[in-house]
Amino acid sequence: MNWRFIFKPSRCCSSVVITTRTKTTSARYVASRARDPTFKKLMEKYKSLLKVVAIQDLFLASSNPSSSISLDFLNRLSQKLRLNRGAASFLHKYPHIFQIFYDTNKSQSFCKLTNAAIIIALEVSQAIKASMPLVVDRLLRLLLMTSKKSLPLCAAFKVWRELCLPDDFEDSVISRNSNLFRHCDGHEPNTHILKLADVVPEKSHLTAAVENWRVIECCREDSHVDRTEIRFSFKHGFPPAIRLSKDWKAKAQEWQRLPYVGPYEGIREKRKSKAAIMVLEK
Repeated sequence: MNWRFIFKPSRCCSSVVITTRTKTTSARYVASRARDPTFKKLMEKYKSLLKVVAIQDLFLASSNPSSSISLDFLNRLSQKLRLNRGAASFLHKYPHIFQIFYDTNKSQSFCKLTNAAIIIALEVSQAIKASMPLVVDRLLRLLLMTSKKSLPLCAAFKVWRELCLPDDFEDSVISRNSNLFRHCDGHEPNTHILKLADVVPEKSHLTAAVENWRVIECCREDSHVDRTEIRFSFKHGFPPAIRLSKDWKAKAQEWQRLPYVGPYEGIREKRKSKAAIMVLEK
């Protein structure tokens, strides 16, 4: 909230102060925050990467990846693809991925993928198919981390690229592994739910990365850590310029000593106590 002071003349005195309260817009809030230049550069490149991948998927969706698409068609999708300066201006930035040429017979410009881009796309597709057991394991871990061992299928679609899932993972992963996954309709129309099978698989091979880090720290030759202290601890660090108060250090140490149930285990109590909630949050 911002406070605005308005001076208004009055009959009794020379002026009266009227205080009004105005809302702070999100743009002002974002502008007031300190920005990390390294993270900002990373996000700018990541946004460009998403645009490149979106255009590349248009070519790969066809049976012939070497086919061409007219620039007029891409210009009509400029707003949806967030190409602020048009398709041609964006495509010229990546000549190693997109090739623009003019077709004299049709009297218009077209675009197609370069040979190098097609080869890389095929290698990526083959790598995903070869790593199908890892893909199944990732999806299994994702469902085991949820409280109801299920999630909307649209949520999986939002992160399918980050999880390295194939484009047709509904058929190549879910349908072919019916002993692990179930595909059913949701409570709302046009919604689908991805669930684990009735028989939940063994979790013995599922370990969190932090647990492996604890084992490595304890087995190091020059290790001076206390095994009782590192039993539930997380790896963490602070910037060299930060100064921590004693109260904050004590709270951080108390949090590190809390039991760690792991991402694939839940609290079996029906009524969760305050201590159980803190453990679950950790």
